[in-house]
Amino acid sequence: MKTVTCIVLLLIGCGVADAQTPRVPDLQIKLGTSILTPFGGEHPGGTWFSTGPVVLGRTSTATYSFGDTCEAWAVSSDGSLLDHATAAWRIEVTPISVVRHAVRFRLRWVRTAGVRQQLEQLSFDGAKAARLPNEEIELNLGPGESWPVDTVRVPPGAKMVDGRPCGSTASIRVSVDRYPSAEEEHRLIGADLWLIERLPDGTEVQRSQSLAVRGLPGRPFNFYFDSIVDANATLDIYGILIARRLGDEVFVSVETRSRWAPESRNISGPQGFLNSEIRVKPSETVEIRLPPLGDDAGPFAKRALSIRIRARQLR
Repeated sequence: MKTVTCIVLLLIGCGVADAQTPRVPDLQIKLGTSILTPFGGEHPGGTWFSTGPVVLGRTSTATYSFGDTCEAWAVSSDGSLLDHATAAWRIEVTPISVVRHAVRFRLRWVRTAGVRQQLEQLSFDGAKAARLPNEEIELNLGPGESWPVDTVRVPPGAKMVDGRPCGSTASIRVSVDRYPSAEEEHRLIGADLWLIERLPDGTEVQRSQSLAVRGLPGRPFNFYFDSIVDANATLDIYGILIARRLGDEVFVSVETRSRWAPESRNISGPQGFLNSEIRVKPSETVEIRLPPLGDDAGPFAKRALSIRIRARQLR
């Protein structure tokens, strides 16, 4: 059994970072549209472009165009535009690296007030493009994080398809997401977890707990151990686990949270947080030693706790 030791109860990494392989099969970069409603909230524009599984160094190009209604979005990979486009963008994304669960990529875009004759201006080279709104930036986004690419004014009098008035602006955002989508994912990861407590001589306490969890690869799923009670004080240990297959191993990221309530109060007391990253081979069990909770944890201050993990792909 392999043991990972962490020395402080803070946001730290225990284990290894992702290898820089050219293809990252469980992450994608997406470009999506939205429209501001009259009440101030954003309404999805319903038009998406995806790079597919991230390939480091490969550039993906999309041409977006926006028409004369607030829901008239179109995207193409061949440079074609809507017939009555009022604005158009050419956007490039190039993945550079992946560290842990975040993608670093280069984003370039240029926009023109779009009539079809101006399509040739949607280039990143030349004097014409230099005079158009444009940007080149490097971003570092994890799954679920996004960045506003560009925003334009909606044409006066534009309405939604159902006749309702539009808001004032339309926009494009870039984001990083899991691949494939949850609806299309058929793989399943299972993990067995044990909360282990040891005496000063290293002997395991009989009240150690076990639980089994399962979820989709690369997506977080929660785990909760039963509360530990001592002298009317309560300790809860719970967290989030993300697992994904890397060759013959399973890469596991674990966020462990500890929360204890002093015996004199009925509200939650101090909290601890630990971030651990490990690789688990088939049939291997890895143990993560949790650091002492500290003097403020009352009867739990000296407890020697650890989490033992065994992970595998179920299908």
